[in-house]
Amino acid sequence: MNGAALAVTTDGVPGTEALAARLAAGLRPGDLIALDGQLGAGKTAFVRGLAAGLGVDARVVRSPTFVLHHVYGAPPRLHHLDLYRLGPGAGIGLLDLDGLLESAPVAVEWAGYADLRPWRPLRLLLDIAGDQLRRIEARDLEQAPARLVAAWRVAVAGT
Repeated sequence: MNGAALAVTTDGVPGTEALAARLAAGLRPGDLIALDGQLGAGKTAFVRGLAAGLGVDARVVRSPTFVLHHVYGAPPRLHHLDLYRLGPGAGIGLLDLDGLLESAPVAVEWAGYADLRPWRPLRLLLDIAGDQLRRIEARDLEQAPARLVAAWRVAVAGT
């Protein structure tokens, strides 16, 4: 599966949220979802779907661009980070990713700005594929835990 990728096209926000909710069914603490893509590609919509799939009211999900970190649910059911304001080469040591992952899955927007490889994330690239369409591609699947890749495959199979 070296270099393997698996992509799906959704019908915009509703399909992106539904795909993420299906993925959430397979998530557990320690799982890291790394999201990249241009502005407006649907990264925050994907996190809303994850939250909904984890039993959190999706209406509370907002992009944490200015605060860097949101916690959804009590006890935490999902951590949501956004590295946009930190920029390329972001130092994330102060975010205590290890500690966050102990309590809940973590979704990171603009994940490409930091080296997350030590945490073996499921890397997703979101692209605008048309008027409302979004293409979501899992990349570097050989780097992610097999259980997390299997959860992604199950989520995609439901589209």
